[in-house]
Amino acid sequence: MGKKYRVTCDLFTIPLQKNESLLYAPRVGFICEANEDVLSLLANIDEITSENINEKQKGVLDRLEKNGILNGSREKTIQKYNPRTFEPTRLTLFPTNQCNLRCIYCYASAGEHAEKAMEWQYAESAINTIVKNALKNHHKTISIGFHGGGEPLYRWKFIQQVADYAETQSRKNHLNLKLYAATNGLLNEQQLEWITGHFSDLNISFDGLPEVQDYHRPLPNREGSFKYLDRTFRFLDSKGFNYGIRSTFSNYNIDLMEDSYDFIMSHYKPKSIHFEPVFQCGRCKTSSDYDISLDKFALNFQRIEAKHNNKKIQFIYSGSRVETLTDSFCGVSRDSFTITPDGYITACFEITSPDDPKSEKFFYGRINGEGELIIDEKKRKYLQDITVDNLEYCKDCFAKWHCAGECVARLGHDDLHGERGHDRCILNRKMLKSKLITILKTNSKTPDYSTQHK
Repeated sequence: MGKKYRVTCDLFTIPLQKNESLLYAPRVGFICEANEDVLSLLANIDEITSENINEKQKGVLDRLEKNGILNGSREKTIQKYNPRTFEPTRLTLFPTNQCNLRCIYCYASAGEHAEKAMEWQYAESAINTIVKNALKNHHKTISIGFHGGGEPLYRWKFIQQVADYAETQSRKNHLNLKLYAATNGLLNEQQLEWITGHFSDLNISFDGLPEVQDYHRPLPNREGSFKYLDRTFRFLDSKGFNYGIRSTFSNYNIDLMEDSYDFIMSHYKPKSIHFEPVFQCGRCKTSSDYDISLDKFALNFQRIEAKHNNKKIQFIYSGSRVETLTDSFCGVSRDSFTITPDGYITACFEITSPDDPKSEKFFYGRINGEGELIIDEKKRKYLQDITVDNLEYCKDCFAKWHCAGECVARLGHDDLHGERGHDRCILNRKMLKSKLITILKTNSKTPDYSTQHK
């Protein structure tokens, strides 16, 4: 009796052209080109033994076996997150819904609504919670980030108060503390000096070119903001501080993407450059002026990616993370412990107010007047189950372990476990396919995968 073969890993076929395809095993880190004969061989593998195939066919199957595709694969493990109890050690605070910019595409329309400011009891209770959880589970580090529907660092004294309390509690309990923030970068030198002494990193929104920054991200009086961002970057660079730049592209600047990249690379020293297409929500959904061609976004991004050779600076689009293996796009399904200004616990950084219809799905708890956490376990379980292995649409998709079902806040419908296949989903597959072809053509190795979520 001859040797039998079987596929023992996630293996996907990606059509190319002229009867050629890619064979891709993301959790093995293997990719090769395959013709129709190879695909036919694999399609009938259950009926094949080494005795009823020719030497050429046997050579193909033996090569696949040697590379971990057949007869026993060593796949990278996708770390699952599904704890029975709610015990986070990472916290994100939304201090306010107010902002000192009026960005034309702001998802939260920050600054337009009645002011909300987080009460101290919410922050104190949340910090105490992650300290207690760290001690209980023998974790050595707690993390606190600032984000939200307004400028997180706008309430400066509150930020300092949070940092002071967290540092005191960390020292008292022999814990390491990591502080970080997303910010629009409108910070004076005194603030920046304090940040470099207390924070580990910043993620700064900046749209790449002076004229674009001034148009996309003006002050309330319509004054441009570039000169303030330039000052921030130069100060941080002088200190060797760790920061990333996050740029948004609309129809206004999509043809300037490469110029934006070149400007950033020649003027500043970020650790990462993150480009994203604008999403129709908040201020920008009322006007088609800010729409974007996702085909243009893909072509421009790929052009930059082909020339980006600085290994010290990551160049990122969140939907085609070939270097990452994960079952979830973000923290929504991983007990994201994020507190809104009015004390609600939200799973999503973009769902910041109970006035948002999506809060019905994304708000899964609150902190009450006594500082106690009230968790809706049914909602928590619903959110935890939004992983790519539970999404029927993603089941046979070669991008499943990289984009992980995409951002659930952008689905366009209320069923977070439901259908995918929207424009960004198509964009993700297109961009990942292009990366895989590049890896194959340049004889590059697939990356050493990280199993951490975004």
